[in-house]
Amino acid sequence: MKAALFDLDGTLIDSMWVWAKLMDDFLEKHQIPVVPEVMEKVNHMSLTQSAPYVKQVYQLPMTAEEIYQEWTDMVYQSYAEKVQLKNGAKAYLKKLKQDGVKLGIVTACDPALCLACLNHHGLENFFDTITYVDDVGKGKTEPDIYLECLRRLDCKVEDAVLFEDILTGIRTAKKIGLKTVAVEEESVTEKELLKQEADLYIRDFSELLIT
Repeated sequence: MKAALFDLDGTLIDSMWVWAKLMDDFLEKHQIPVVPEVMEKVNHMSLTQSAPYVKQVYQLPMTAEEIYQEWTDMVYQSYAEKVQLKNGAKAYLKKLKQDGVKLGIVTACDPALCLACLNHHGLENFFDTITYVDDVGKGKTEPDIYLECLRRLDCKVEDAVLFEDILTGIRTAKKIGLKTVAVEEESVTEKELLKQEADLYIRDFSELLIT
């Protein structure tokens, strides 16, 4: 392994509770009914992509920019102070760093939130690059974000490994030949499929530190 690509939310950090609460609070505040199909699509978008989508679907009397700002204001403090790393994540990143492995993040998270969380845990200088969904204009149903991260790391697909918690990301990565490690996330309901389709399934990063 010459490069390791990491999803952020649900993979490196335990943050899914923030988003579950955010959407519940936002929908309740604006008296919007929960539509599972809409939430499933939003889960694979960045905030800048999902704000106009939510505005259009629910015909909200707000601009996409206002929706985006409301969301980021609601969750920023949690990312800057409360969101924790997954068990063993920092130790494993240190090990990879010591072994000379290039590190990249591939995420749909908002840049400000991502950086606030990394800074809080002293990881701001660990990664060689952070590639956001907004950088490529496509979600993880398409391989663009993974390919762009590899390009920035100057690494071939066959020499890299992706760490992800969602089936969509695992499937997209495998289509382009990336080796995949599925990291268990409690909120994910497709655990059995992840175990079948990923090259490796781990409960947390401490499993990879066993010598």
